[in-house]
Amino acid sequence: MFHQSQSLNNLRRDHRLKPLQIAGRYPESADFNNKSKFFLPQIKMIEQSSVFTEKQKQLRLPQLQNHLAASDQLQRKKIEIRKSITPKYQRRQTIIYAMRTKAGCQINKATKINQDSAIICPKILENIGYKLFAVSDGHGLNGHLVSNFIKQALPKHLHKYLGDNHEDIKQQIARAFTITNREIWNSDTDTNLSGSTTASVLITKDIIYTANVGDSRAILCKFDQVWQIVPLTRDHKPDDPEEIKNIVDAGGRVEQQRDYHGNPIGPFRVWLQYIQAPGLAMSRSFGDKVGAQAGVTAIPEIKEFALTNHDQFIIVASDGVWEYLSNEEVMSLVIPYFEKDNPEHAAEKVVSEAIQAWRRNSLARDDITCIIIFL
Repeated sequence: MFHQSQSLNNLRRDHRLKPLQIAGRYPESADFNNKSKFFLPQIKMIEQSSVFTEKQKQLRLPQLQNHLAASDQLQRKKIEIRKSITPKYQRRQTIIYAMRTKAGCQINKATKINQDSAIICPKILENIGYKLFAVSDGHGLNGHLVSNFIKQALPKHLHKYLGDNHEDIKQQIARAFTITNREIWNSDTDTNLSGSTTASVLITKDIIYTANVGDSRAILCKFDQVWQIVPLTRDHKPDDPEEIKNIVDAGGRVEQQRDYHGNPIGPFRVWLQYIQAPGLAMSRSFGDKVGAQAGVTAIPEIKEFALTNHDQFIIVASDGVWEYLSNEEVMSLVIPYFEKDNPEHAAEKVVSEAIQAWRRNSLARDDITCIIIFL
């Protein structure tokens, strides 16, 4: 490039240069949010043997302007074409869904009791169109009994309290969780060292409500020029700063287990202040009476999200899915089946890939459960 101090006469004497030629470079991706990617000028200096006069420059100026105008029109046309071939998904009239589950296995490959359970209530409040989906992941000796108790009790209480008052939905959801946990404690099932997570999704006409305890997870996948993920729940892990505070304030402690040499191993766990129990790898759950003395709670974290036309599908799954597969990986597994309106095969694919991921990373395998909901 020439410095601004160079005069027009210097430009005229430099017979090697001709007018600037400008070309457009278009993005390879379909992300049109960043307009700076649409047209990146590339400037080329091309040799020429003639010397430009002022008159010639004036004659060439309209040509250059016409060239730029034509280039701008071509640019807009290409962008319109690229946008026209970008998939446009619309919300369907009826939600379709599917659930798949697979029991885990021990290190010796022996199958174990599947401690996961799933709730699918597409008409929990039919008169106002509420739909409930949830996954619970039991742990401990009686974890399967706790998760199945939740499967029976939680929808019943949500139906009752939401039916009585569907104005303050969050308060009624929290109430249903609290009463379900109280009933678990008062049941004949020993829940001193047994409990369950739960991730629930309540879909109304225009809002999604999520409530969860533990590390089962729900994500929303949406399409707006590009695929995006919205985490609907937050994993309740003991090393989360907010969760640590709650546990310490309640008199518990958060530490890793240690090997024979005193080295920390494995995930952070919840312990009583002076006793090496219960060792929970989550900070919230149903049941777990001993854990409750260390600050573990069944109070759910409740969120709400406005439904939009960009929202395409929801995935609710136990940590058997999320342990070795990222949110992005799971979403990419579902998209091809979403485009075919086939949630059954989508759920089967997620479970199958989760099993393969466990085989690559562990000698054992956790229970795996997922619900796929096409909006």
